[in-house]
Amino acid sequence: MWPTNNPASLQQAAEAVTILLAGPMPRVNAWYTALAADARARVTSFATDPQDLAFKIASAPEALLLDATIYPGPKEMIEMLTRYNGAAYVILPQEAKPEIADNISKTPSVKGLYRNDVNLAELSGKLFGDVQALRQSSKPGMEALWKPRSEGFSPVGMRIIAVWNQSGGVGKTTVSTNLAYEAARRGLPTLLIGLGAPDDLPLILGLKPEPNIVSWRSTPNQDGLKMALQKLDTLDVLAGFPDVLSEAMAINTPQDAPNSVQKLILTAAYAGYAVIVLDAPPTALAASAISAANTLVLVARPSLEGVMRTVHAYRTVVERLAGEHRIAANGVFVVLNRITSSRMSSEEWHKAASGLLGQPFPPIVAQITDDPQVGELQDRKRIPLMATETFTRGIQPLANALFSTNGVHAAPGVSRPPSKGREIKVLGIKVKV
Repeated sequence: MWPTNNPASLQQAAEAVTILLAGPMPRVNAWYTALAADARARVTSFATDPQDLAFKIASAPEALLLDATIYPGPKEMIEMLTRYNGAAYVILPQEAKPEIADNISKTPSVKGLYRNDVNLAELSGKLFGDVQALRQSSKPGMEALWKPRSEGFSPVGMRIIAVWNQSGGVGKTTVSTNLAYEAARRGLPTLLIGLGAPDDLPLILGLKPEPNIVSWRSTPNQDGLKMALQKLDTLDVLAGFPDVLSEAMAINTPQDAPNSVQKLILTAAYAGYAVIVLDAPPTALAASAISAANTLVLVARPSLEGVMRTVHAYRTVVERLAGEHRIAANGVFVVLNRITSSRMSSEEWHKAASGLLGQPFPPIVAQITDDPQVGELQDRKRIPLMATETFTRGIQPLANALFSTNGVHAAPGVSRPPSKGREIKVLGIKVKV
């Protein structure tokens, strides 16, 4: 069942327990099917190997349902469970020795240990009860995943957002930049990463072409990331590739290499960002961005071509990449950009997309009317969000869906920098700033 845009539905989604599923794909699919019917649960992502799980656990899901067989042995799994601060439920293989099971059960995050399989109907009551208890307590699992930064920020949940479609010219960069700027404006520590080649982010934002992502790739650590960043008000920006040659080198970089896009996202996660926005290109590098994300924003044009390309992009993520990356159905958000009276209406577009997909397509969360001022403002290196009411009105529903702040949103044109001691919510999870 797809989430709707009404406030009651968004509130219900925010209150649902966030769950990460980890295990062989057939088992994960079975778990997801069972949990999808439960309004109390919101599956944030899937993982089928330890490395992928390490990336997904950074989003601080409240519960983890884990099939231990994705690990070659108990040592690495116990280390991960020791670092995890939510409620974990582990399914062990039948041959696991009693002493191993005993060691795992002593891990503070483990709330349930099972053999071979688990009855989700029986587990659900315990899982939701355990998470509610964690929410009401002051345990570290609900307070901080990373050590506080020197500024006093302690993130507990995060959005890693890939803004993408398979065709260029749909407005991905415009949506990426303004969405990231709005997140920062709401007081969320936010990083915008350009992945274009050549990347026009620094050009339209009035920044310098260097330093950029190539700078980070030469020093792939937190210090290197800090040195590669540029600042736009309260928003941190990592400019993308200066040319297609440097992009090609990144495409050919193994995922486990220290300077891969996946490792860049992991580095940024541990730097303390609550929101990371990836301006994903319509090239092979998009797969790396999507594999590192837990949220997908599909930007589409109001045309039949836009329908075809967007449906194909959606299938690529939820079907073709299912074996290597999982963005849950409720983690996909659709933006219809540059709407005019002479093209398809949002209703016509969604009906055509659902027909082509053969099932209900994700709802259109934001509808952005075509506004000539947007291009003119970007040519003058200005943020459309701060200068045109038409564009702001169109993109705000997407920002509200992604960056809930207890119902309080910054007024258009008003910057709201972080203030110490303030508590907001990211996806229903408390974040202190």
